[in-house]
Amino acid sequence: MESTLAFLVAARRCEIHELEQLARSCELVQAISALIHRLQDERGVSNLHLASGGIRFGDARAARVAACEAAVVAVRDWLARPGIRTAGEAVAGGARLFTRIALALHALDGLQALRQEIGAGQCTAEAATLRFNRIIAALLALVFEAADIAADPAVSRLLVALFNLMQGKEFAGQERAAGAAALAAGAAGRTGEQTLLYLIEAQEACFQRFEAFCPPDVRAAWSAAQGAMPLAELERLRRKLLAAGPGRMPEPARAEAWFACCSQRLERIREVETTLAGGLRAACAQRIEALRLDSEDPQQLLASLSELSEGAAPLGVLAAAEAADDPSAGFAAAADELAAGAGSGPLGPRLTRSIVDVLHAQSCRLQAMSDELAAVRASLDERKLIERAKGVLMRHQGLGEDEAHRLLRQTAMNQGRRLVEVAQAVLAMETLLPGR
Repeated sequence: MESTLAFLVAARRCEIHELEQLARSCELVQAISALIHRLQDERGVSNLHLASGGIRFGDARAARVAACEAAVVAVRDWLARPGIRTAGEAVAGGARLFTRIALALHALDGLQALRQEIGAGQCTAEAATLRFNRIIAALLALVFEAADIAADPAVSRLLVALFNLMQGKEFAGQERAAGAAALAAGAAGRTGEQTLLYLIEAQEACFQRFEAFCPPDVRAAWSAAQGAMPLAELERLRRKLLAAGPGRMPEPARAEAWFACCSQRLERIREVETTLAGGLRAACAQRIEALRLDSEDPQQLLASLSELSEGAAPLGVLAAAEAADDPSAGFAAAADELAAGAGSGPLGPRLTRSIVDVLHAQSCRLQAMSDELAAVRASLDERKLIERAKGVLMRHQGLGEDEAHRLLRQTAMNQGRRLVEVAQAVLAMETLLPGR
């Protein structure tokens, strides 16, 4: 019986250790969130600077570069802290998370060269935007990985909500950049119009998923933030941008009005993002504290057991209960059987039943966590499938990301199927698609 409790104690310690590592991952996610926001700011002002031929927005760009570099340093300093790498080595999913970190750092290594090219006017606004997008995408993939490997369902839900909010905000940031470039050029053009429509649809889908996973207090903050956003003005500018033909949009006043409107909205989204990111660490701390204060902590029973004389308990009864088709009924029967014969034994009926109750509670709790995690991860798995299907279409059909997404969406609408079902069909047929 003491051996049984010792392994239960070890299981509880593993659970606490995983939560402590998850708390560290949430700290990193919080730093990544701040860095992405700074990169989005730098991308937007860099677009305006390049669109003006390098004449205007130089000081604003320099300020954004300095703020972004400070955020880069903060992330690198966090990753350089003692014990960060060794702590993750013992956690499930650590290899995947560390790989994403390496890819994100590699993407950040190209930031200085991009800045130099922008300063020298050696790249277009479109090319600069694409390179910023790739850096941000690498950082968002890190956040997605943290959500995907999180072992606690409550924290996992928060991470999924945060990822979708950050991804939606990134699509909104790309819309700001694309719209500013189109206004500066005098028209969106057919390709630019399709890109804008894709970005608008994609961000709204992300915000819907965010609302589905965020807690009530964050949802209330989101509603308040939306009330403060210039949504009516943004919609008016969108209609003008999408309806305008070549030469019909004055430069640069309208580009600056668009940029200011989109920026105000992004700042409101950022406020909610900061609230949610800050709540991640608190959620981890609460879960750890709850486990340590659990009235059914096996550590307390182990201490009680160590005070008694050694005795042989029928562990086979517990093993049979654990392996039963209905663990709940199995543990109840085991408790009755052990307690019935414990009056003259070394443990006594109350301690015996307490041990079985702990086994039962631990089994039920872990099963409930597994079920909830499966439900949370279903949304992440769907996104993986859709992204993989888009990649297949981009490789085999030569489509852009927005074109691949539109093709999947239109196919789903025409066939009356869910988007993820169409994505699964594309992946199943990949070997039959013509190569390029």
